[in-house]
Amino acid sequence: MTKEFYIDGIGNISVQGPVVTLSMTRVQQGSKVENDKEEEVLHLTMTGQNLLKITNILNNTIKRLAERSQSASKDTVENKANKDTVKNRDKDQTVN
Repeated sequence: MTKEFYIDGIGNISVQGPVVTLSMTRVQQGSKVENDKEEEVLHLTMTGQNLLKITNILNNTIKRLAERSQSASKDTVENKANKDTVKNRDKDQTVN
């Protein structure tokens, strides 16, 4: 079974030749924790080429999420505009 890590950010990036290591961090939670205390939870090591592949995949994922968000907000705006049009049409009717 694959281990799951919750990550809040990248603490350090080190490059040694063709190998890149990213230190993934997690911010400690709770009332007794020092301010901005981060804990390294994972060191991810890969080649620079694989880092570029992962970066491209993540960028494409972000673009898709943004497109979905825009289309969802457009649908919401269009639905609201349609409801307002119906309300205004109903209000414009006059009784003689």
